[in-house]
Amino acid sequence: MSWTYIIFISLAIVCNVSSLNNSPFTEFTIRMSMSVLQDAKPINISTNNGKIQNERVKAIPAQLSLAKIFQNNMVLQRAPKRARIYGFSPNIGAKVLAQMITPKKMYYYSTTVVQGPAPGVGSWSVTLDPMNITDPVTIKFVSHAVSITLSNVLFGDVWLCSGQSNMQFTVAQMFNGDQEAQGASNYPNIRLFSVSKVTSPTPLYDLQKVDESWTQPSVAAVSNAPWTYFSSVCWLFGKNLHQTLGYPIGLVATDWGGTPVEAWSSPDALAKCHVEKTEVQMDKVVDKLQGPEENSCLWNSMIHPLLGMTIYGSIWYQGEDDSLLPVKMNRYNCTFPAMIQDWRSKFNMVSQQQTSNSFPFGFVQLAPNRPDPNITVGFPDIRWHQTADFGIVPNPRMPNTFMAVTMDLPDFKSKWGAIHPRDKEDVGQRLALAGLTLAYNMTMGEFQGPLVVKGHYTPPASLILEYKTSHGPIQVKNLNGFEILCQSPSRPEYLWYPLTIKTHTSSTLSFDTSVCGGGHAAALRYAWRESPCPFKACAVYSTDNTLPAPPFIFPFVNTADGKMMLDIKWTGHD
Repeated sequence: MSWTYIIFISLAIVCNVSSLNNSPFTEFTIRMSMSVLQDAKPINISTNNGKIQNERVKAIPAQLSLAKIFQNNMVLQRAPKRARIYGFSPNIGAKVLAQMITPKKMYYYSTTVVQGPAPGVGSWSVTLDPMNITDPVTIKFVSHAVSITLSNVLFGDVWLCSGQSNMQFTVAQMFNGDQEAQGASNYPNIRLFSVSKVTSPTPLYDLQKVDESWTQPSVAAVSNAPWTYFSSVCWLFGKNLHQTLGYPIGLVATDWGGTPVEAWSSPDALAKCHVEKTEVQMDKVVDKLQGPEENSCLWNSMIHPLLGMTIYGSIWYQGEDDSLLPVKMNRYNCTFPAMIQDWRSKFNMVSQQQTSNSFPFGFVQLAPNRPDPNITVGFPDIRWHQTADFGIVPNPRMPNTFMAVTMDLPDFKSKWGAIHPRDKEDVGQRLALAGLTLAYNMTMGEFQGPLVVKGHYTPPASLILEYKTSHGPIQVKNLNGFEILCQSPSRPEYLWYPLTIKTHTSSTLSFDTSVCGGGHAAALRYAWRESPCPFKACAVYSTDNTLPAPPFIFPFVNTADGKMMLDIKWTGHD
């Protein structure tokens, strides 16, 4: 464990808040605290009356301050979790008093400034009572005759949105972006925050800059210039949650195009996958946005400063960059699950267990890219590795995760390049559908597409696949997309041969496998192409919610009765 987390643990212990509502806090002390709050010198931390502005963090705060994530108009995590607020002060040993004013009650807290991560920098934190109210609250802090006030603060669920360019891709760039932006003001209880793109060779304890301060949705807030703010996938996911749940949602976008998973991972996470501290980088052509690639450089600057806050969950759209280099592509089945596990562990530890150590984590399985039907390496491998080679989530290596399958959403004519499809509405809807099911335990109908549960191969010419859906029959939109790896009598090597669906029922597909000539079959794969099908026209979909079946690659195994069956990893884990 690194020294930075030893410091964090020490702060968590020493800065443990005393909730004055549950202690023998006398009326005299309350009045004295109120007097101090009223007489203290205020610090204006407003966002210029709601206008968006950049902010730069001073290396050593000259007076009482909040971490940059805590601002007016923000959303704090609602009950049953307890929201944490933290900040800095040069006055080590000083008391920090806090007052939360709600429509029906006032809450009081006290904490102490302790030694922070650098000489002369003190750190403090408070953990608020669990709050279920939807009305705005005001929170005041005072220490050494200096006061800070947070106003128009809501309690709801806070989601972190991260990844590379398809997460950075803004509402202004998506299909129907103008219409989406015009309707944004109808959702005042969704609040938005965008982290600036900054790198650091060492972990930071506060954000260096903020692109978009906490704000209510508006045309300007959600539809700024391309590649700035606000993330379309993040916005659409959050809007879908808010429409269903009916309470406030806070969205924190921290993303950077053209970046690998290694940049977003801590050294601890990378060590689990035996990733070297320094690696030779490569020139990239897959993404017009050239982002930093150094290991942990974005973890240090764009994730680490947020660890102390309480969040509900996170969503992720990334993987294109790691498809370029075989060494990164082949280890993604380790680096991605390791990053998720590490984020959960560290958010939980630094937030004093307020953020769950198994918080929900959703991701977008890679969309198509180039219109070349012959590309079978790169994106197909990453899609598979995004599930830790199980094909679906959650699974034993990736518990409490959910995903949106998007391989059927090509946009070869996108003005931003084919790697950046403009249809983000379907992405946001599919991701929210899975999130509401997995993260909120709601019944939303089909949420992950049909799954193959059995595959029977009977030489010389018969293959039958059985599918399972939660709600209703499968639908077949395309007869192609399946391939069998076999050894024909006329050729000694194993080759992939395309298969065409011969017949289908409400739950089965049958194929003529005479292409194998009665030879040995080794494996079956589906949709194993960078761009496997036309728009919303892959082979198999659910009838309910019209979701595509996910891609897969499974080997055949011999059974005791001499038959051959697909060895399906997800059977028993769906």
